[in-house]
Amino acid sequence: MKIRLLLSFICFWGLMQAQTKFSGEIVDKNGSPVAGVQIDFSEGLVKTVSDYAGKFSFTYSDTLKNRNIRFHSLSYKNKNMIINRGQQSVKVILLDSLFTLNNVVIARPKYGRFSDYSAQTVKMSSLDIVTNPAAMADMLSNMRVLPGVQANDNDGRLIIQGGSPEESKIYINDLLVVNPYRASAKNMGVHSRFTSDLFDGIILQSGGYNAEFGQALSGIVNLNTKDHSAMEAKTDIAVSSVYAGLTHIDQKPSYAYRADVMYSDLNPYYQLVPNAYQWKRPYWEVAADLFLTKEFNPNTKMTAQANLSTAGISYALDNVDSVRFNKDMSNKYLYVQANLYHKFNAKWNVSLASNWITDGLSATDAQTFGDTYKNTNTWNHNKLIIQYMNGKIINRAGAEYIHNPYRETYTLDREYTTRFQNEWASIFNDTKWYINNKLSANIGLRGEYSLYLNRFNLAPRFYLGYAAKPEHIFSLSLGRYFQLPEITYLKSDKYIDFTSVDKVTVSYAYAKKQSKFQWDVYYKEYDKAVTYSRNQPHPLANEGKGFAYGTSVFWRNNYKNLEYWLMYSYNNAEKQYDWFQEKVAPDYMAKHVGSITLKYWLNSPMSVLSANYGISSGTPYYSAAYPFSHLGTTPFRNNLSVSWSYLPKKWIIINVGCQNVLGYKNIYGYEFSEKHSGLQKEIVNPSRRFFFLGVFITLSKDKKLNQIKNL
Repeated sequence: MKIRLLLSFICFWGLMQAQTKFSGEIVDKNGSPVAGVQIDFSEGLVKTVSDYAGKFSFTYSDTLKNRNIRFHSLSYKNKNMIINRGQQSVKVILLDSLFTLNNVVIARPKYGRFSDYSAQTVKMSSLDIVTNPAAMADMLSNMRVLPGVQANDNDGRLIIQGGSPEESKIYINDLLVVNPYRASAKNMGVHSRFTSDLFDGIILQSGGYNAEFGQALSGIVNLNTKDHSAMEAKTDIAVSSVYAGLTHIDQKPSYAYRADVMYSDLNPYYQLVPNAYQWKRPYWEVAADLFLTKEFNPNTKMTAQANLSTAGISYALDNVDSVRFNKDMSNKYLYVQANLYHKFNAKWNVSLASNWITDGLSATDAQTFGDTYKNTNTWNHNKLIIQYMNGKIINRAGAEYIHNPYRETYTLDREYTTRFQNEWASIFNDTKWYINNKLSANIGLRGEYSLYLNRFNLAPRFYLGYAAKPEHIFSLSLGRYFQLPEITYLKSDKYIDFTSVDKVTVSYAYAKKQSKFQWDVYYKEYDKAVTYSRNQPHPLANEGKGFAYGTSVFWRNNYKNLEYWLMYSYNNAEKQYDWFQEKVAPDYMAKHVGSITLKYWLNSPMSVLSANYGISSGTPYYSAAYPFSHLGTTPFRNNLSVSWSYLPKKWIIINVGCQNVLGYKNIYGYEFSEKHSGLQKEIVNPSRRFFFLGVFITLSKDKKLNQIKNL
């Protein structure tokens, strides 16, 4: 008996000696822990997930022949490695995956960024933006190639999943930015005020978004500024057919900054390439940007940025009744923002943020012949967030306050002055739960109270993501979203309410290396849309209702040196809004939208050839004279754009491009005469084509740096 016990003990001891306890830590390129990474050891013998501190552990036998370990996260590039016999620990650094169609994107958890969850979240790099000829380096215009998104060339703002342009909002470092678009002439598309190289990728969330974000019924674009480590010291010089710019970036051990000045002037361009308008002074702008990121210590970081611009435009055009409008417009814009992030310990961190925006616009013949218009829109957004991480649970709670004074002076025969002070406060809570290495869930609740309208709302949000395999992702998003009426309505009547949308989105994504496929289906219902009331004590009411539904397919892949993007979206909507007394198909949205984007890399000469072809069905059009009855549908639209980016040296880029090469006449509606019944005029862009030529030079110690990283 004693011998038997001794032999058992010896065998047990031998087995114990053959077992190795293995532990590890997973961080991103900035040294921040990465939670929720799926870890697969020895082809599924052991499966586990990293915790909130990026740590994991398991035990394995030294006698195993297969000691391959795989790390997979939806927001980072996969990593494979082999554990040496007897090895006890490892530190793994995961690199960002800019090409992944993520169901969850976790950005900078070290400083409190939570998750940009969505049934459809697409992250785009600066390279994607600059090499897309449909955008000409404008980051917001570039998004029209994404599923569920469209933008008309006579407007330029994003139309996402059946929603009007006003239903999509822009955030920078988690704060809402009012009027992120530059001024523009009538029927000419607007462009972003901010340059893409300031941001570490651009995240579009159209399937839904968590409770931290509000005031958007259809989607948000969340722009996160670059980290200290990504700001390489250099000086960029840009000279093009429409603007010239100088950018200087410097990087020190604890801080980095970026300073930029730009002058835009379309006068030389229109001297060579005239269009339908009679220009007195084509669009011009002087702008300056400053961005600073500072790390006080490993646990405390601050970012600060400012944008200042002044712009103007002056031209003449004739309306359908041959009345000449002399339009003069000037715009002054100031944007300042600061973010502070602090990590108390492995579980608790806090972030504070505030921005201040002053947007002033002056115009003549703005609404009718002989009028003058001036407004000043001031915006102050403040946010406090506290985040707690413990095991597989991450909880993010916060509060925000927005102060929005507005003043307007309108003159036509006599002066009319309007002013009001719009203020509202919000509280929110988001809980993220890594249920297991395949399943994750987000539950959120957001409450908003408008002091100006004396209205309150409560918006629940829910998200569920399931990875059947690392490459196959299924997701479901449910949520209620609220948005204040636009200033056009708020200045007329304060006895109105928030507009709301209930939305559900189902999505499937396949993501492997640089091959991406995504399919989405959504449905949403509108309630309390603002309408003009009839025979009521107040001019406005919230009587509008409606619905929108659709589907989209997105496919991105590479074949040798060729990269291609394919997108198709179907959107159908009927809404009662504005002057419409019943549900109608909105005039801003096409039911069918498709695009093909091709990029071909050449080794000799070193360059990229790009082409984009976009096509869409027509849109319905209406006339106030009939009154607002459906009169017809515009013809289908299409646009072929091409560009060539050539590198004579690694630090010099020459870019040549043309939008709408074929000069196709796209019609966006009709202007109807107020004097002659049946007389109408096509609404078109005044330029059939737009040409671009630019030279971009980078001066740095590293002669391989240029203004299109990775090119």
